[in-house]
Amino acid sequence: MHYAKRLIFTVFLITSIVLSANATSLVETKNIAPNPLKVGEKLTYSITWKKVPAGKRTDWIVKQEMVNGENVYHIQSQMQTRALFRVYSFQNQSETYFNPATLAPVRFQNRLKDRGYRATVKTDFRNGEAEYEKVSRPKPKSPQKREAKTLEIPPGTQDELSFIYFLRSKHLALGKIYFFPLVAKGKVHKATLTVERRESIKNKVLGNVRTLVLRTSEGDRFWITDDERRLPIKIQVNKLGGLIATLTEIELVN
Repeated sequence: MHYAKRLIFTVFLITSIVLSANATSLVETKNIAPNPLKVGEKLTYSITWKKVPAGKRTDWIVKQEMVNGENVYHIQSQMQTRALFRVYSFQNQSETYFNPATLAPVRFQNRLKDRGYRATVKTDFRNGEAEYEKVSRPKPKSPQKREAKTLEIPPGTQDELSFIYFLRSKHLALGKIYFFPLVAKGKVHKATLTVERRESIKNKVLGNVRTLVLRTSEGDRFWITDDERRLPIKIQVNKLGGLIATLTEIELVN
């Protein structure tokens, strides 16, 4: 039962499908001005499965720095199941170095603990290529496996964390279908989503707020605020019987 892993890949909108004829490239869609991303923004989510508390996720725009000659936002994300949630044990820590001017990542790192499984992924993005490396160990006493490859990538290709901030920085029109390139699992995918509807929902920290509901090709959904903040406040996994991540805390950490 890979509940937490399924949530992560739902959030990442990973899919390999034949795109609809009316789909629009999100890379070429107009950017929001001013950009809603702020250094110091820290978002915390509670994760429930069938209404049972199951885990926690925190996304944090830590600081601005230089990487490979580019001025980037250093963004961290941590997710883990609760100690008392015995159905499944999972920990994930990922980092992206995201250029807020080009809306593209420069570097991505991910460390995963999935029960006995361990894996570390590193990807460097430059000049139409992504240098991908994965080091994994299926079981604690298993031999280590290493996979390295160079991927050809189109402009605007996202990683498994940067894409959230990329979406937040783009204008989204009601009823539109969008696609964008995404590197995940050592491959370049075509990720797609539909701006399904507007909906007002109640949130613990924001009160009643108007949102845009985005639906993936697999029927999973997430809600982002339909305002200048573009905050992701809810994620719902369609095929796992009630797995939901809900925004519970917003901080601006200096």
